[in-house]
Amino acid sequence: MEKMNLRQINPRDYASTVLTASDILPWFKNEDAYWIYEGEPSPEKAHAELTSGLCSNGFLDCLLVLRYPNIAEILGRQLALRLQLRGRIEKVDWVVSSSYAAITFGHEVAKPLGAIFMLVEKDPADPKGKRMVWRRMTIPAGAKVLQIEELITTSGTFKEVRRAVEEGQPDNPVDFIPTVGALVHRPPELPVVYDGRQVVALIEKEIQAFEPNECPYCKVGSPRYPPKTHWDKLTGKK
Repeated sequence: MEKMNLRQINPRDYASTVLTASDILPWFKNEDAYWIYEGEPSPEKAHAELTSGLCSNGFLDCLLVLRYPNIAEILGRQLALRLQLRGRIEKVDWVVSSSYAAITFGHEVAKPLGAIFMLVEKDPADPKGKRMVWRRMTIPAGAKVLQIEELITTSGTFKEVRRAVEEGQPDNPVDFIPTVGALVHRPPELPVVYDGRQVVALIEKEIQAFEPNECPYCKVGSPRYPPKTHWDKLTGKK
């Protein structure tokens, strides 16, 4: 496939177009931001080692695509459109996201919805960087709040975002819309609903994650590598 120059893509060309996952994935592949293990586990083919320490048979790096402001604009508008077409949202006053990769995407979703955008921040007191805090702003009572993430694997991050927002303004209940929007949703099994909250994503794909001692790829001798630093080992690309 000939490499595209994503910087030259004009958001106005997509203003009246509804994109599917098959339309968007070539942008990920173009940036070497998409990889899936093909075939049965084999000692001849490597698999992914995630930052969590888990093994995986797939990897998508949203930041490599969202680093292009024009692409972030297109994808943000596409998700807002998809949420509206599926009847998941009627009124949105605020859009919130986690830090850091979701910030630009959440901002671009808020724009066509005419919503205020704000983010939770990583708690500097947490050495693991998992705990988040909500400060600086107060969401008014009665405001409809939509949560946006760039990537969802499990419900851990978006639950932490909600906890942070709710605890950050305990005297002012937060009215979260019961749908979470995402660029990529990559759970181990589809369909899935998280405690009554459904994810609407531009790309949905089942991707597995395993503890190393339970990984079927490790068991057959498949080497594992962190995708961001050993892309060539996973894909065979130099």
